[in-house]
Amino acid sequence: MKISQFTSLLPYGNEFFLHNGFTDNYLIVLPLLKDLFIAGKSEGIDNLQEVHPKFYEALVEGGYIVENESNEVEQVKEVSRLVDLNESIYRLTINPTMNCNFKCWYCYETHVKGSRMSNDIIERTNSFITQTAKSPALKDFSLSWFGGEPLLYFEDIVLPIMKHFNEVCAANGINGGISFTTNAYLVTESMAKLLKENKTQHMQVTLDGAEQDHDLVRYVNASKGSYKQILRNIKTMLQEGIRITMRINYTLSKIERCLDIIDDINDITEAQRDLLLIDFHRVWQDKGEDIEDMTHYVINKFQSAGLPVRSNLSMNNLRDSCYADKKNSCTINYNGDIFKCTARDFTTVKREGYISELGEIVWENDSLNKRLSAKFNNKPCLECRILPLCNGGCSQHAVDNLGKGDYCVNGFDEKQKDKIIIGKFEEALILNEKRRLLEESQKTVLLPSS
Repeated sequence: MKISQFTSLLPYGNEFFLHNGFTDNYLIVLPLLKDLFIAGKSEGIDNLQEVHPKFYEALVEGGYIVENESNEVEQVKEVSRLVDLNESIYRLTINPTMNCNFKCWYCYETHVKGSRMSNDIIERTNSFITQTAKSPALKDFSLSWFGGEPLLYFEDIVLPIMKHFNEVCAANGINGGISFTTNAYLVTESMAKLLKENKTQHMQVTLDGAEQDHDLVRYVNASKGSYKQILRNIKTMLQEGIRITMRINYTLSKIERCLDIIDDINDITEAQRDLLLIDFHRVWQDKGEDIEDMTHYVINKFQSAGLPVRSNLSMNNLRDSCYADKKNSCTINYNGDIFKCTARDFTTVKREGYISELGEIVWENDSLNKRLSAKFNNKPCLECRILPLCNGGCSQHAVDNLGKGDYCVNGFDEKQKDKIIIGKFEEALILNEKRRLLEESQKTVLLPSS
């Protein structure tokens, strides 16, 4: 046996834990067992079978040690192929416009005033939806709205395509799901009802920190911000039973004040909290000082308030890879240009194809095959202990770095990799505690009365 390439031993408080990135298992170990494991690295892990057979058995069961002949990188590649080439799922993203009602300073998109999907492109898109839904292998079809601000043309473009999508999915016995990435400022009570009636399952809504910071970025005019309105709209959608991911974009100067958001949403019910996820992301242009400790502090405060939180330290990029990594995915821009990644500027010169008059996707310059084969060409990734978590970033990272030499999306920083593993470990601890509390509550309910 050998120690798995994907096994890490890390301190946590006064204890230590083992983690395997491929199995995503954790094992808390006492200092003595930690010393035995370290000794096994240099003296041969098989010796541990005689010294401490129970510990050895736990290491085998958790995947922390594997057969000498195991090709672990090939196992990762196989999982990647199963996930990314899965033809039972299709992920379609539509940009009905590249116009927006706000101008956030950090936005990477080029907003095109007056841009909107024409009737011709709407017909081509509907034709594509109809053809895709007829695939014998397809079981799940997801439709995501992006932009620009997609709700700018809700009644003229979005709603008709949504209705067509739902009709086609129902006619073909396919599970259809609809989601939005939106600033949610334009949501009304009647729109929220229409969203729910037309099977909208999820909305991602961004806040730029607490009210005073958010309103400096997203304002209607010099005297009117948007924070309060957006929060009201989030609560309206939660009342309709729509899941919300509240993405909080923060910078060094904003992160601590984000705690004020807790008080602003403490009136949502327990049932609505089950529909809410808080997702912290540092604005990518905000470089420099390491603020992970403060971010960790703020996240813990949200969790202590009973709010579910995810951060960008939480990774599962192999089994839950980016939509753009998948063969069955595309983004249709308002003008018919086709893209894979949405975290890019939607200019025609960067497009990867177009939608034809027949509603078929035409990939240009062999762009689809180039993307699908771009992964696992970077030597540092193939030797990395967190490859099953990071997956080398995404296919866009791989495409952008083709022919440019070795790279690492974590900057070759082993401490950053440790933070990713510890972040996942803490999420597991919180989840286990929730399960324990749930089991205790169920036991209480089942106790016979005296």
